[in-house]
This record gives sequence, structure tokens and C-alpha cells, in this order.
Amino acid sequence: MKDYTLIILAGGKGSRMGGADKGLMTLEGKPLVAHLLEHLQPRPARIIISANRNPSIYRHWADQVVEDLRPGFPGPMAGLEAALTAASGLCLCLPCDLVQPPSTLAADLLHRSGPEYVCVARDPIRRQPLCLALHAEPWRDNLSHYLDDGGRSAYGWLEQLPVREVAVATPVQNLNHAEHLTPDA
Repeated sequence: MKDYTLIILAGGKGSRMGGADKGLMTLEGKPLVAHLLEHLQPRPARIIISANRNPSIYRHWADQVVEDLRPGFPGPMAGLEAALTAASGLCLCLPCDLVQPPSTLAADLLHRSGPEYVCVARDPIRRQPLCLALHAEPWRDNLSHYLDDGGRSAYGWLEQLPVREVAVATPVQNLNHAEHLTPDA
């Protein structure tokens, strides 16, 4: 398996979580970001976490923590932009609330990756635009220009790119609401 950098997007406002830092919300006594890392195979060579709050806590799990280059929590694509600026080579991007990724998700995305396109997961329900594999260098400027032009949507950015969808047999389960979670410690 190729060496890769894992990018974890954990920089949001936590709007659906009552303003809490989603990656640090706990499930069964453990932060969501820790659940993701525990279940991820293959293991990354490097971890970059995009987090606009609590960088000292996130450093526990990351080689590097980056903040958005743009003010005002402009969304996950700004987090990806910051991470791609710090990354090089093959990257796997996942949201922090993906606590138990399908067992072959990472390997399938990485195996099908190439510098001339972005690989995106498609589960039986829909495309998962924040579960993707890409090479940092060919796409970082493209993403910055998209954001400079007012784009914010992951779907919108991907519509402009050569994309290879990678089928995922089981639905990707993100925890977007706080019902089963507790605030960070």
C-alpha cells in the first residue's frame, strides 16, 4: 500500500452540535476523532488535522494541526485548502465524525487514486464528497481559486474536476447530531 497523508476535517463551527467542537465530542467515552483513527486501515504515514479550535488537544492525534486560511469558519473546503497547503503527495481526506469508516473505504480510495483525478466515495445512498483521495500538488491551487471565486460546496468543487467514484458497499455513517454524544472533556 502507498504511503499517504490522512487529512481529518475537524474545523467546523459545530452548528448541529450546539456549537461544540465535533471532533472532540465523545461517544462511548472517546472523542470522535479517536474513533476514526482507531478504525482506519491502512495506517497513514502522516496525519494533518484541520481544526479551528483546540489545536493543542488535536495535536495528541496529529503530526500537524492547521487552521483555515480564511476567516469566519467558511466550511470544510477551507479546511481542506489549509491541509493541502501543508500536505504533499497522496492524501486521504475524511470528516472527523466518520467514527467507523467502512472497512475497505480508505484502501479502495487510495488504491484507485491518481494525480490526474480525485477519487470520491459513493455509498448506496449518495456521493460522500468529504471522503476522498487526491494528490495535494495538482489540486491545492484549483481549490484555492474555487474558494476565491466564492465557492463553498464540496459538491460544487467536485463538479468542476475529473472525478472517479469509488463504490462503497455499506452506507457511510457520519454523526451529525448530538443525541448520542457528550461534550468534549
